[in-house]
Amino acid sequence: MQFKSITAITVLLLVVASLLVSGCVNNTTSNTNQTPSASESSTAAHNATLEKYLATYKNASYAEKNFSVKAWEVTWINSTSANLEYAFLNKTVNRTVSHVVTWTVFPTTQDATNYLNAMNKTAYSLASTVYPSGGNYQKVTGHAPAIYKDYIWNEGNPFNISEYKNHEIQQLDNLIVTDTGKALT
Repeated sequence: MQFKSITAITVLLLVVASLLVSGCVNNTTSNTNQTPSASESSTAAHNATLEKYLATYKNASYAEKNFSVKAWEVTWINSTSANLEYAFLNKTVNRTVSHVVTWTVFPTTQDATNYLNAMNKTAYSLASTVYPSGGNYQKVTGHAPAIYKDYIWNEGNPFNISEYKNHEIQQLDNLIVTDTGKALT
């Protein structure tokens, strides 16, 4: 009798497991208060200026004669933020470098300034407040930013590429850019 019970339970468990694997059992969990996933967010209309900025940045990167782009992947975080992971070979020094860059467009320059001021920049130094003429921002908007701040933090030993990272935070009017670069070879 006990053998029949164990056999029946085993068969029942196998049937339930196969139903779950085949997807025949419905999940009745409510989805009413869930936030959209990254893929759902990416279907929202993207900020046109940020799209143009990313395209200009990509074109400039691929056109640079001393660099060979090895990887390029843009992931939209939401309609006003995008993340770029890319790697390139610097032909001059024969070194491959990877970057992770996040661009966020704020409704106003003051909103971007407030965000920048709230960031932890303890390890950073203000490198510049003078925008380099002819940069990508100027190409996209037709003018240099009225507010430009460039903070840099060099982490680790620059003579040992396995220990070195370059961190940068920039404000270009209502755009905040964070970048972490690391030499791979």
